[in-house]
Amino acid sequence: MPLRPALPFALLAVLAGCSSPPSEPPTPAIELSAAPHSKLLNELSGSLLGAPVDSEVELALLEVDRRDQPDRLLSNVRLKGRGSELPFILQFNPDAFPPNQRVELRGRVTRAGQLIMRLPPRTIASPASQALGPLQLVPAP
Repeated sequence: MPLRPALPFALLAVLAGCSSPPSEPPTPAIELSAAPHSKLLNELSGSLLGAPVDSEVELALLEVDRRDQPDRLLSNVRLKGRGSELPFILQFNPDAFPPNQRVELRGRVTRAGQLIMRLPPRTIASPASQALGPLQLVPAP
């Protein structure tokens, strides 16, 4: 019975042949830059006062025409109202900031699809990052 000692080795060889080849690690996604986004984008930061609990808040950085109408959206962010001061950071590409055009930060607050509050338009004069501090929301007309 000289085949018995070779049997475990034979089984091991069969099992090794059935195993899948070692998998290669997944290739990382292509990145435009290794720098953090905060280095590529500028930001407006501050807080909103008066957003009710369970409301939906949208802030938008808009290029505005001579008739005070939005002409182009530069950036926006959506937040959930929580009944207390609501901090925000709105990132935008400074290269998209139009020279010689008026740019405004505008905001609206809705609940159940109804406009209930708004942020009075605030002119943003430069594409630099800015801390705007606390901004008061007002009832919508």
